[in-house]
Amino acid sequence: MSKLFFTLAFAIGLAVVAWIGAGFVGSDLLALAFTGLIGAVYCLGFGELVNFRRQTRELNAQVHQLPESQEQVNHWLGTLPAPMQFPVQRRIEGHAAALPGPQLTPYLTGLLVMLGLLGTFAGMIVTLGGAASALDNSTELSAIRSALAAPIAGLSLAFGTSIAGVAASAMLGLASTLSRRDRLQASRALDSALRDKLHHLSADHQRHQAFQALEIQAQALPQMASAMERMTARMEQLGEQLEQSLTRNQQE
Repeated sequence: MSKLFFTLAFAIGLAVVAWIGAGFVGSDLLALAFTGLIGAVYCLGFGELVNFRRQTRELNAQVHQLPESQEQVNHWLGTLPAPMQFPVQRRIEGHAAALPGPQLTPYLTGLLVMLGLLGTFAGMIVTLGGAASALDNSTELSAIRSALAAPIAGLSLAFGTSIAGVAASAMLGLASTLSRRDRLQASRALDSALRDKLHHLSADHQRHQAFQALEIQAQALPQMASAMERMTARMEQLGEQLEQSLTRNQQE
């Protein structure tokens, strides 16, 4: 279901950008250039998310093959995507480590809106410049109307870049949210598998084992002290017996 929504989000955003760009063909090259730039940034963001989702799928597949011995775990870590190896290793050791998220997508989501607004502002500057030129060069009302028709039509088209930027940003944000949700589910599955199979390798478990060993040693210390006392008393008795025996031998 998540893959379907992800694909639909990409298709809807790309269709809106293409529809807006088609309206600029042959009429407004500046707006067409900004729309093309919006489309390129949009595709770049989705390219990162596609790779992000691929790594999530690989992690999900490897979680079901999680081994239980330390030697096999080292080999298993090597099968994970490179960005995930270190945080997963930290989790195996019992430390809190977040899995990596998309790096460029949060920035590109805001950049798309900014590009749409920038294209609109550039179109407005060109349109207002054309309107000012029409007013300066014409004195009759009919001529002014004819001269203003083209700049005003261009102004309506200039706002299309904002529509393209906002629509692309919204769909990229939706796709990013879906991808992050899948990564969160994979992270929870990983934590559950680590608790079930590799709890004995965690730092908490090793500390607990060391504490239990110290407790056993502490319980054995009184017994060792009693044994030492008995051995000391026995040696004293043997010493006294030896001294008495030597004394009798000297007297005889």
